[in-house]
Amino acid sequence: METGHHDTAMFARLNNPGRIEELRPAQLLKEIGSVTEGMTCVDMGSGTGVFSLPMVDLVGRTGTVHAVDTSTDMLDYIRAKDPSPNLRLVQADVGRTGLANGIADVCLLAFILHEVKAPEEVLTEAHRLLKHGGKVIIVEWSLESAKGPPLDIRIRRPKVERMLREAGLEVGEYVDWSRNHYVITGKKP
Repeated sequence: METGHHDTAMFARLNNPGRIEELRPAQLLKEIGSVTEGMTCVDMGSGTGVFSLPMVDLVGRTGTVHAVDTSTDMLDYIRAKDPSPNLRLVQADVGRTGLANGIADVCLLAFILHEVKAPEEVLTEAHRLLKHGGKVIIVEWSLESAKGPPLDIRIRRPKVERMLREAGLEVGEYVDWSRNHYVITGKKP
């Protein structure tokens, strides 16, 4: 069965309990993202909300989460799972979100940089969205992983770090988050 241009198999794969257990999204957001009550966060390329939904819980009633995706199917899926008033669904390109400058404490880019044609533009948009001192969290596929996209489109750590610097962000920490994924952070000075 087709769901717009995304089929139900893709939704099942993205929400596979084993995948979510390996990613540990709430733990990643707390430990690496330092996401807490009252923050404003932007999930750039939110997909089915694997990170957006735990973000909503972490920011609480006084915070806001903007889930940005080009797909109405993905955003409708998130809306059905959590209609919270502090979860704002934004249908837009991740490189041009249309959100206001300097609104975000945290911008998350989970499995996005290897998917887009111009990852530099996406990081420049994250820089624009972040408050001074705000953090960008990048989650990508490890080169050693047998899972994931083809090796030739995966992004190596040095390239991500270079792109962060070119976008005006300071390179933060690097963490081998799981056997298949790594995390790199950046900070807006």
